[in-house]
Amino acid sequence: MASAIDIASNALLLIGDSPISSFTDAGAGAQAAANLYPTTKEMVLSYHPWSFAMKEQELSRLSQAPDVRTNYKYAYQIPTDLIRLWAIFPYSDYVIIGALLYSNQNALLARYVYDVPETNIPAHCVKALEYQMAAEFSIAVTEDENKASMYQSKASNQLAKASNIDSQGQPQESIQSSPFVEARFQGSFTGSYF
Repeated sequence: MASAIDIASNALLLIGDSPISSFTDAGAGAQAAANLYPTTKEMVLSYHPWSFAMKEQELSRLSQAPDVRTNYKYAYQIPTDLIRLWAIFPYSDYVIIGALLYSNQNALLARYVYDVPETNIPAHCVKALEYQMAAEFSIAVTEDENKASMYQSKASNQLAKASNIDSQGQPQESIQSSPFVEARFQGSFTGSYF
């Protein structure tokens, strides 16, 4: 499986730069990789509810009452490894302000994308990350906008493929009881069609 250095090094090779063995190596490539890799990885992970990067966790409710201006009864600490929140259970209106989530539910389970180790990222997503890194590194290292544009296009295409592959690994969620569905079909099956 790939490491952060492997992914960054491959991206540098794609743009015609030398590979690196560490983020502290000398040169523009290593410097760009050290500075751009963490946020670019988080950005790619935030695009899709990747099955390999999904986590569920009970949120820790804080003992102090939230500020009354929030109009919520409870405050919860957001997990430190959270990249993007995908769902809250049970369903609840909520708002995130800073590192806190506010809700009127007295207990919450969060489903979210977290900063997964590179060794858990499958090859189809690693390739998307390499292309996205190559797009980012092209400007910083080679100052070649055409190369950046080409790798951004490759990254977008690979991200679409990767999210498609990832989505095929889980069944579609069925529609649960919903006031919208019930209102739509309420009374539509009464009477005779003959």
